[in-house]
Amino acid sequence: MANLCVLLTALAAAVLLTAASANNPRTIGTAYNMLQQYGFPPGIIPEGVQSYELRQDGSFEVHLSNECGLHIGGFKLHYSSRIAGNIHNGWITGLEGVKVKIAMAWVGIRKVSRDGNQLRVGAGRITKSFPIGDFSTSPHC
Repeated sequence: MANLCVLLTALAAAVLLTAASANNPRTIGTAYNMLQQYGFPPGIIPEGVQSYELRQDGSFEVHLSNECGLHIGGFKLHYSSRIAGNIHNGWITGLEGVKVKIAMAWVGIRKVSRDGNQLRVGAGRITKSFPIGDFSTSPHC
């Protein structure tokens, strides 16, 4: 009986994903897959994505189960439960919902771009590059 419940749940999820794909031809499975299609590693967003939407114009929204605070590469990051922006091959602009603590202040990360094997992250007037390998897996909140 338990196996039947698991099978029915998996089937329902597959039907919903197929319906979402039919309504939005740019649906790519998961938010992590979406990032990879545009040249970004999945680890730039934490585990716990509940849903996402990618529109034809490249605007997107990602919804996490909760807000999330973590340390990555010596920096404190804060992810809101809603992350939004515009994504195109190799760049994300207009990013909302991600902040980094610089000195004593929280500054919004507004853009991320890929330059070869480096990610360039822009927060306020500061731009910092990181090896793309640092983001190969999604951090756990």
